[in-house]
Amino acid sequence: MSDPKVIGLNGFGLEVPDLDVAAKFYGAFGLACDRRGDVLALRSPGRPRDEAVISRGAAKRLHHLSFVIRPGDEGAFAEKLGRAGLKVVAAPPGGARDGLWFQDPWGTWINLCPGDSPQTPAAKPRSGALDVHLWRELDRDPKPARIGHMLMFTPDYPKAEAFFEQVLGLRTSDRATGKVSFMAAGDGVIDHHCFGLIPSSHRGFQHASFQVPSIDDIGFGVWRMRDAGYKESFGPGRHALASNLFHYVRDPWGSWVEYYAEMDRISEKWTTRDWSELPYIWGPEWAPEFWGKEMNGNFEPK
Repeated sequence: MSDPKVIGLNGFGLEVPDLDVAAKFYGAFGLACDRRGDVLALRSPGRPRDEAVISRGAAKRLHHLSFVIRPGDEGAFAEKLGRAGLKVVAAPPGGARDGLWFQDPWGTWINLCPGDSPQTPAAKPRSGALDVHLWRELDRDPKPARIGHMLMFTPDYPKAEAFFEQVLGLRTSDRATGKVSFMAAGDGVIDHHCFGLIPSSHRGFQHASFQVPSIDDIGFGVWRMRDAGYKESFGPGRHALASNLFHYVRDPWGSWVEYYAEMDRISEKWTTRDWSELPYIWGPEWAPEFWGKEMNGNFEPK
């Protein structure tokens, strides 16, 4: 039997004090919001599964991670987790997802959900138009195509990277030395990363990023957020590692959500490297919060 591994990011879960605040923010961002009792389920329009599950808590904090596994790998994963000293258990309160549930060695809830690979690239932006006013035909209210990646803080950076590689089968694609490890999932040609780890004093949610086709979609999305009152942002720009276009918007709890486009795709020939370059090659004025002692503040309680 081959060693089971995750094939992509399914989503994440948060606890926040007010679900109405979360619905307003993520609705303005462009996600479809479904209130199910005390849980707010969010997904990019047209996606088959919930990408974010928000439950009520005393303070904003990361509730869980969710990865996609191949249907039929549940038993093999349960055995693999057992060999690593981890136990599959029932879903925790607020964990409104199917599949396997367990806690990693640092207490983070992780969900493994059977399904198809989520890594279908977004549609390519329109180009080469002839005898038309393209500016009049652009979608002025674009919505995210899918969740692409998320990053989390960890208090045990090297061991956490090894855990996600060895137990879940993620692959480290690049590192910014001492600041972030980007990790990919799946076989064949895949996204440069779907997950990442940032060293910090404690666990926490750093940002989630949703794919759109082009810089125009990023721009219109940021305008929609600004019109809704969410004006604190960082971008636009183009990252160095992964090469994607980006624009981050501050959420109501101090973290970030990102629109991105044009991420690098990699194959089995890709070589992991350690880099010291700044996180973007062009963009807004350099901000220590995005490349200082900690990339972004960890605003979650310990």
